[in-house]
Amino acid sequence: MGVLDFLIFVQIITSNTFFESPTAKFPSENIYWEAGLTTSFALKTYKEIEKHPSDLDLFGYASFFQKYLFALKIYTLREIAADFSYSIFPEKEKFPALAIGIRNLSYKRYINPAGGEPPEGGFRDENYAGKFRRNPEVLSLYVVTTKAISDKFEINLGIGRGEFVGYGPRSKYLNIDYYLNSYNELTFGLFGGIKINILPYLSFISEIDGRDLNIGLKILKEAFSLSLAFTKLEGFMFVKEEEHPFYRFTSSLTINSNIVPAKLLPVYVTFNVYDREINEPLKNATIKFLETNLAPLTTDEKGFASCELMPGIYMAQIEMPEYKTLKIKLNVKKERRTLNVKVPLSLRITRKEQALNFLKSARENFQKGDLYKAKKDYEEANRIFPLYPGLSDEYSRFLNIYQERLNSARSSAIEYESKGQLQEAIKAWQEVLNIDPENKEADLKIKTLAEEIARKKVVTEKPPEKKVEKKVPPKEEKPKYTKEDIEKTLKEAISQYEKKNYEKAKELFQKVLSMDPDNAKAKEYLEKTERRLKLLKK
Repeated sequence: MGVLDFLIFVQIITSNTFFESPTAKFPSENIYWEAGLTTSFALKTYKEIEKHPSDLDLFGYASFFQKYLFALKIYTLREIAADFSYSIFPEKEKFPALAIGIRNLSYKRYINPAGGEPPEGGFRDENYAGKFRRNPEVLSLYVVTTKAISDKFEINLGIGRGEFVGYGPRSKYLNIDYYLNSYNELTFGLFGGIKINILPYLSFISEIDGRDLNIGLKILKEAFSLSLAFTKLEGFMFVKEEEHPFYRFTSSLTINSNIVPAKLLPVYVTFNVYDREINEPLKNATIKFLETNLAPLTTDEKGFASCELMPGIYMAQIEMPEYKTLKIKLNVKKERRTLNVKVPLSLRITRKEQALNFLKSARENFQKGDLYKAKKDYEEANRIFPLYPGLSDEYSRFLNIYQERLNSARSSAIEYESKGQLQEAIKAWQEVLNIDPENKEADLKIKTLAEEIARKKVVTEKPPEKKVEKKVPPKEEKPKYTKEDIEKTLKEAISQYEKKNYEKAKELFQKVLSMDPDNAKAKEYLEKTERRLKLLKK
């Protein structure tokens, strides 16, 4: 079995690898070890081509504090190499994990369980003919990033030298120096793979690098794992078998540190409950642990609540008035000391929907003439969801109309008051209050004017006098006017007003009122005419 064969089957069982490709995910325990053996055999034997139809290898590694990993590999009990890797940072919610490492720390340039150096030693599929030769595996540096897209799917991508560089019929396209058309021992090649979790203990894995294409399954149960894989499939899938007849089958068995039961300690769990839409903390949210006797938790003003939980699986239910109830599954692992759980809650009616409801109400109240209620509705819509499309412009236009109406009513009240028309002034100030019920000036003015009217009505009572009958001369009968006479004069008065002949218009409106003292239209236009004349005099 060649070096790539061994590395594939060594790496397939480790906790921070796919097959031969390393990943940026490290064991979550502070101290973790794993050891095992692997065996492989060629699915077809070509003695004149491949002289190593089967092989047996051993390996072991240990990781510390989720940061450092050391490994030792013994190829066919003859060649020994060590690996080291370092986690730069773990996977976050939006960011992948990132790690660097170096493989094959050894006294030999070419690390191969079959022994020997090219062109004679090692597996034949690694001893490339022509311009591009086998890259030395010693000091194989790499950088790798890993991201779990979901609970079921994980992706891995990296770049490295040494064992990651090869020149197979198709995999050669992953190597940089192939495109430069010049061989270099320090060149780099790409590698990557996917992992699909079929069951909690069963995963499907596929990967490719500059030397190989591998597919297999891994079964992991607590302290043991079993791996079954087909490797070197490039020849089987993409080229003629006689050009690359090296595909193999491998199985491996491992044991890890979980075989020694650890003393279970409580894990400090912190919940962070916040509004999904505006990302603000939610106070007084309730967290219940279903099917347990654990007491519920309540979040503080910053949206946090904490407790200690023993390792295990919990179903938590988070509740908050006006928000949708959320259930989450917590996997509290024994190797952790702390666990932070972010809980975004969504409103039953979104802020955008609430803003739309207030916006509709504002428009209806504006149509009814209730400007104060319309203003309050616009304010609520703007407070709840200021980014609602078109709300800012519509609210601004409404405020301009609102202010114009308010100023107009106030100006009328002041004018009536200056003329001594106190009852009319009170009506105008009441209109100001209808538009703005919180207007203190209008409220005070109405009280003051009402008191002034009351004072003027107080008169001293005189003693009754004897009635002396006097002969009252007969009253002169006022001339009677027809409706047509009044309408004709009113029409002429309005015409003079529109022509800005305000003196003439005033005379005619007064004439109309002498004919018909209750004519509302004549009263209205007479007031407008007098205001115009007053402004012209200024």
